[in-house]
This record gives sequence, structure tokens and C-alpha cells, in this order.
Amino acid sequence: MSKTTNALIALGVVAGLGAAVLPLSSYAADPATDKVGVTLTIEDELTIEADKSTTDKVDLSGTGHTGAVTLTVVTNNQKGYNLGIMGSAATNPTSLTSDLGDQITAVAGTLASPAALSTATSEWGYRLAGTEANKYAGVTGDNAVIKTTDAPTGTSGDETIVTFGASIKDGQPAGTYNGEVTFTATNNANA
Repeated sequence: MSKTTNALIALGVVAGLGAAVLPLSSYAADPATDKVGVTLTIEDELTIEADKSTTDKVDLSGTGHTGAVTLTVVTNNQKGYNLGIMGSAATNPTSLTSDLGDQITAVAGTLASPAALSTATSEWGYRLAGTEANKYAGVTGDNAVIKTTDAPTGTSGDETIVTFGASIKDGQPAGTYNGEVTFTATNNANA
């Protein structure tokens, strides 16, 4: 073969390769895209449990007439929870009442302004840790917030100890006095 023939063959091969290596963009359409959102909803969870030990009542019969209950609240709410208390006995919601109808009334103090239990009248009430030892708040017929948090508790929960106390006046009629309180935990609004 002559040099001219070899040169023409080489040019033909190069021209063919040039057409083969043109950018793909000149042959293919733009890539197609689509977006997909991902969402996960975790519902607010809220539990409350009273450590009642071996009974479902806090007994104030012993020396000093005090007793306590430990409440554990578990919530995953980002804004925390409120814990409330209210008197809920069937006969008289805010008193301890005997089978014969005699009563031990709730002390007039509040959580913000607790009061000492009277020695002139029989009274009962509750207090939280950090409250002066001999001062109590009286339960009411409405839910009164006794604790507020602003964050989730984690799976182990958040404990609150509520101590009840009573004072008994001279001459208080004998008998077994019963009452009841309801503790309510509510999640704070996430707004």
C-alpha cells in the first residue's frame, strides 16, 4: 500500500471515532428527577403511676400523721407536662370523712402559700419536697397544678413525692377517716 492510501484509511478511522465520541448530551434527553418527602409521626405518650407499695392508700394513722406517695410521670412531649391534684372523694371531695360522717377538712393553705396545720381543728393537706416541713396545701375540688416541666422525661420518667399530713384536735370523734385525691398529668401544648 502506498503512503497516500494509508493516510486516507487513517483519516477515515479518525473521522469515524470522532463521531463515536461525541458527548452523550447531544444524543440523550436531560435526566428526569422526582422528590419524595419522608415523614415520621411519633404520638405524644404520657403515663402516670403512683407507687402504692403494698396498698392503694396512704395511711396517716401512725405517729406524726404523715405518709407519702411517689408519682412517676413518663412523657415524650417536647414541651413537658403539668401534674395536678384534686380532691375526689365521693362523700366530700376535699375532706377525710368517717363512716359516721365526721370530717377532717382540708387546710386553707395553697402550694404557693402553704399553711401550718391547726391544733384547734382537725385538718389535712399535702406538700412537695422543698416545702417547709410543717406547712401544707389543701386539696380543692378543682385540678390544681403542683408541678410543671418543659422537656421530655426520658423512659425512666420524672418522680414527684407528695407527702400528706394531718392534725387531730382534742375530742375528734374516733373512727376511720377516708378521702381520695386524683393526680392528673397532661402534656403541654407543642405550639
